Amino acid sequence: MSTDVVLCPVSEIPDGAVKHFEIMGYDIAAANVGGSFFALDAMCTYQWADLTEGHVDKERMVLVCSQCKGSWDLKTGQPKDPPAQFPLTVYEIAAVGEDLILTFTY
Repeated sequence: MSTDVVLCPVSEIPDGAVKHFEIMGYDIAAANVGGSFFALDAMCTYQWADLTEGHVDKERMVLVCSQCKGSWDLKTGQPKDPPAQFPLTVYEIAAVGEDLILTFTY
């Protein structure tokens, strides 16, 4: 089952930024890289840290954990750098007009 959720205005996530959202009890990270948006689980699978406290590496297209320095691919959620071992769930996200819309599947 899925539902579309308005996250925020597009302008709230500038290029290179990541922002935390809680949807139905799930922590979601939404990132902007050059006007393309990505959404994935927001919790590190190694230290259970909030990945939105980390940073987006725009050149490598990864989200880096501020605590363990592991990273995950923004497009696939696959771990890229240790100690990250397990993939993150990736969600469909799109800019529709001025809003960011996430398709949340549960």
